[in-house]
Amino acid sequence: MAGVRVTVCLPAEAAGDIVGALDEALAPFYLDTDDNPADRGMWDSRRILGGSDGTGFAIAAGREDDPGLVHDEPRNDGTPCPSAPGVCAGGPRALLDFSQPLAASERAVSASWDLWHRLSAVHPPAVPLADFVDRWENDEFPGDRWGDEMFAAYRGQPLIQAYLDHPHSLGWGFLGFPFQKEHPVIHYEGDREAYIREFTDRYPPNTDVLTLDGWWLEGGSNAVHATCDPAECPHERPGPAVWPGSEAYLAALPGDTILVRLRCHA
Repeated sequence: MAGVRVTVCLPAEAAGDIVGALDEALAPFYLDTDDNPADRGMWDSRRILGGSDGTGFAIAAGREDDPGLVHDEPRNDGTPCPSAPGVCAGGPRALLDFSQPLAASERAVSASWDLWHRLSAVHPPAVPLADFVDRWENDEFPGDRWGDEMFAAYRGQPLIQAYLDHPHSLGWGFLGFPFQKEHPVIHYEGDREAYIREFTDRYPPNTDVLTLDGWWLEGGSNAVHATCDPAECPHERPGPAVWPGSEAYLAALPGDTILVRLRCHA
């Protein structure tokens, strides 16, 4: 089982009930049910996600406050996930900016830099992770075989905790052995522009797509129809003209088509 990103295409009339429309569109592809053919199961849990981590869509200029935009659902523990400035998880295609393929990632990386420096102005400076690892190696955390206490002490610093707990930190860094890694913004030696250049994704998102007429296009190499048994489907799949490149496919859809980016477990 693994995570998969999928962009669901919904008709304009879905605007009044996005969650209900997602339920209906995704139901034929639910994995854990006896009602669907086994080979059509594509997901077993899902969450609207893309605005907070830059994997969603850039918002067209001047439309940042449009009520038709779709933003991330909260985390499982209820923690809100506000979108990075100028980024969202979906909305009518006409409200989204496809002219700069890396814009969503760039804006999210910018937000991660800005968050760190905003928090640094109100919290005491943090001790680097390397210092805690040195202390652990010198037995200053006795009995802490796997470094749990050491990592907790590092994370317990007000600045570190406030930053890592915020969705705009993008989940970067790893606090655990054997390959612990401090978040790259911490003690970064370059300036804001260099940080943005270095950590912006090099390629635009390339997600699975669930089309308006019920085809789940999986990486351009597989297609499953919502109304047919995969082994017996008589319909010709309507694949995008260019794949990889789901963003190019989405950009060409009618302006009132509602796009929603999901993170699924499958």
